[in-house]
Amino acid sequence: MFAIIIVPSLVCLLVTILFSLVIIDLRRILHDLDYINNHETNADVTSNTNFPLIRRLTAGINLNINAMRKLRIRQVEQEKKIHQMLMDLTHDIKTPLTVATGYVQLLDRKPEASAKASLSRIANNLCSVNYYLHYLMDFNLIQEKTRTLNRKPIDVSTLLKTELFDYFDQLSANGLKVKPKISEGITLVTDETLLRRIIQNLIGNWLKYAKNQASLSLIRQDANHIVMIFTNDTVEPVRNVEQLADRFYTTDTARTTQSVGLGLSIVQSLTTTLSGKMAIDAHNHTFTVKLTFRESPK
Repeated sequence: MFAIIIVPSLVCLLVTILFSLVIIDLRRILHDLDYINNHETNADVTSNTNFPLIRRLTAGINLNINAMRKLRIRQVEQEKKIHQMLMDLTHDIKTPLTVATGYVQLLDRKPEASAKASLSRIANNLCSVNYYLHYLMDFNLIQEKTRTLNRKPIDVSTLLKTELFDYFDQLSANGLKVKPKISEGITLVTDETLLRRIIQNLIGNWLKYAKNQASLSLIRQDANHIVMIFTNDTVEPVRNVEQLADRFYTTDTARTTQSVGLGLSIVQSLTTTLSGKMAIDAHNHTFTVKLTFRESPK
């Protein structure tokens, strides 16, 4: 009879002790979380017991805490890069504007001065301003995650030909011979503004880095997909191909050319927004960007 009373009492006491230990550990975890959430610290959540469930709980919490710390570090680094990029762009826009304004003032004060040379310099500097303003607009496009796409049937064949024609003088001035292989009558239900900016960025990539010749092809891969391929020769073999689409990465570390490290990142982001895929390949002195778009329901 005594054993019948003692055993249940011991069991109840043991359960009470275990429950109390769990409560104490949960309070400790909550205290650690409260401290971590309100202080800049690298501390982790700890526990006093070795209960498997408590160990799994603390391990899971610490995994999430460390992931959030890494995310915050990446965000801070990204914000620093954005700030530096905007400062660089502000300087790069201000300089050619100042030069162009100076030549305008010179022509105003001295109308007899050589107008042709001055107008040429003004035009070149305004082209630089236009270049950087396009980067700012594109950067704004990829920042607007909630932008509503205006999808409609687009004649991609005509769009490509129009853009090539518009850039013909600049391509020729750079000594580039472009070989287009554009299949006729290829249409796609997509956002024309974003698709146009993708094409313009890739042609702009030719203007900065291509040598001698470039080629552009457009084909329908199957009933639901179209493929655009931009290829160009380069002066030097392209390295670090896997990093070229990273935002702010540029091979021009000295910024001796017009480059803020956004070109291919913009192309990739806009392509993804249009439910497409971008693939980059470089072999010896040949650089290729392949874009695949899937037909959207009309």
